[in-house]
Amino acid sequence: MPGQIASFNSVPEWLVKLLAAELPYSLPLLRRLQSTKFKHGTSPHARVVFVHDTDSPLEAHHDFNKFTAAYLDFSRQETQMYIYSTLEHRRNKDDESDLHLYEQQLARLVSEVVRLRKEYGHKLLFTNPDRILVGSLHSKVRSILERFDGVVEPRPTGVYDKWLMRRDELPSLDESLPSGMYWDSASLEDCQIVVSRTDIPRTAEMLVNLPNLMIKRDDGTPIAWALLGTDGSLVSVHCEEPYRRRGLAKKLATKLLLEKSHQFGEDGWLCADVSPSNESSRAMCKSLNGKPNWLVSWICLILSEASLSAGSISNGS
Repeated sequence: MPGQIASFNSVPEWLVKLLAAELPYSLPLLRRLQSTKFKHGTSPHARVVFVHDTDSPLEAHHDFNKFTAAYLDFSRQETQMYIYSTLEHRRNKDDESDLHLYEQQLARLVSEVVRLRKEYGHKLLFTNPDRILVGSLHSKVRSILERFDGVVEPRPTGVYDKWLMRRDELPSLDESLPSGMYWDSASLEDCQIVVSRTDIPRTAEMLVNLPNLMIKRDDGTPIAWALLGTDGSLVSVHCEEPYRRRGLAKKLATKLLLEKSHQFGEDGWLCADVSPSNESSRAMCKSLNGKPNWLVSWICLILSEASLSAGSISNGS
């Protein structure tokens, strides 16, 4: 029957292969699974959840055409969960016949997350005890979750365009920098500066272990930086005000993507989540030969017993 579920304490290799076959739509979750191999990229509390609609053995990954999968780690101080559902794939763009099946799968997923939250038992570091942060959530999946009473809490950041790029289509790179500047990787102290320039919930201790690149003045002061998030997206691209409009951000992003995106994998897909109103970031992604493809958002998933009663999930409309 639809909605069979399994949870894992580590990343199954067959699931990585399955998600790789779903590219580029599976990028956020696939990259999050791949980033577990980074230093401090995962924890003993991390769980992988897989909901499927067949009786095939889990290792027979080629037999799963309709599934929902997630990675979650309640111990993180930043984005705690990523989800991918085959509902997101272009092959299902105009097919609404399976919406009820995906509603069942997502209901089973949420129920499992509630169970795992109880099993975890500790205080959540980022949000209050009843909420976890879900990142880069596809609009189709969000629309189904919003049918369940009291499950989704929107965040004020709104929606983002998911921009896709290819490593082999990036512009040619001129690594030269203006006099008095040099390339460097970020230290923990540098990442504290990065955190101070954004309202996105991240910690310096987390950022320093991500693929990153900085431009610094000769005295060691960071003046521009960019990182690749745990979901593989281009994040925290920033240039200090006195150094803007010199092409440094594009040069920085190009060099970072060319040299460090392979740490996730060799499939060549690159991405960035950009607000529709952020003209400078949109222009930079366009200069990297990227294109916007679908809408994503960050939400809080509410895990309280009151909002997740069996009736409110199974009868969502």
